[in-house]
Amino acid sequence: MDQEHWGRLQAFMRERGFSRFFVSQPENFAWLTGGSNTLGLGEGVAYLEVGEEIVLHTTRIEHPRMLEEEVPGLPVRVHPWYAFPPPGSPNDLEHDLTPLRLRLSQEAQATFRRLGREAAHAVGEVVRAARPGWRERELAGALSEALWALGIRPLLLLVAGEERVFRHRHPLPKDHPLGRAFMAVVCAERQGLVANLTRMAHLGDREVEARYRKVLRVEEVALDRSRPGTSLGAVLASLQAAYGAVGFPGAWEEHHQGGVGGYRPREAVATPGHPLRLQPGMALAWNPSLPGAKVEDTFLLTEGGLENLTEDPLWPGVEVGGRRRPDLWRAGG
Repeated sequence: MDQEHWGRLQAFMRERGFSRFFVSQPENFAWLTGGSNTLGLGEGVAYLEVGEEIVLHTTRIEHPRMLEEEVPGLPVRVHPWYAFPPPGSPNDLEHDLTPLRLRLSQEAQATFRRLGREAAHAVGEVVRAARPGWRERELAGALSEALWALGIRPLLLLVAGEERVFRHRHPLPKDHPLGRAFMAVVCAERQGLVANLTRMAHLGDREVEARYRKVLRVEEVALDRSRPGTSLGAVLASLQAAYGAVGFPGAWEEHHQGGVGGYRPREAVATPGHPLRLQPGMALAWNPSLPGAKVEDTFLLTEGGLENLTEDPLWPGVEVGGRRRPDLWRAGG
């Protein structure tokens, strides 16, 4: 149980005069407990009733597993699987708890560091082992195996080989060869937190390399603007200008540019004029892209600057704006 996160929920309830509150959304359940209340397909099998005490509601099917593996020690009310009641009111379907989740507790930050480090290492090892003759699905399967072996759930796996990397921003893996240039995109979840990262490899594709350098320059601007007190809208405005500076003024409209992460791949996506102010303790994941190139890591915003949670020291790096950023991997090298 994350006591800092629970304190925020209790303050929220006091401010609104709620003596009881029901929590059923998976991101909120994980934010408070570090456990999961779904079976991986979005089907909720438990929820929390928060009052004078915290009571877990679940079915007879899930009761032993939930108490042994997800939320040990909680009082529980067990319901028949055929008569599992919906959560009462007020609840987190009626009241958005996203603003409470955006600043991560010290405990959650420590968990995120470990997740980011292990996810980046696993992805890096697999992508470095890949060869141009692999199929996209083969790379996706290897990524999934490496992540699950560490207890990390791949919420999203995107892979594009040479045939598709210039065409699609969300390339679900298909039966195409990787070829001379390929991209792997991962949203990796453990204990509710989600680390986002992208890695690219090429073997002599000059256009991919040229565009990747431009994307790094766009990202540099976003990272420079990611400071406490800056709004998401202001960071997006800087990204818009940066795309123009590298010769692609309208590219920002072709794909979302990222935003605040945490217990969802993006808790808040940067949109024009978005008023949310960045604060220390927030996770940020920007993903500027052009056809054929994309860069992405997950950062923790601190009082002293940005901490890269998904940095892989074994991945080739390039210095951009005083930061070590992932370079292209020379596939087959």
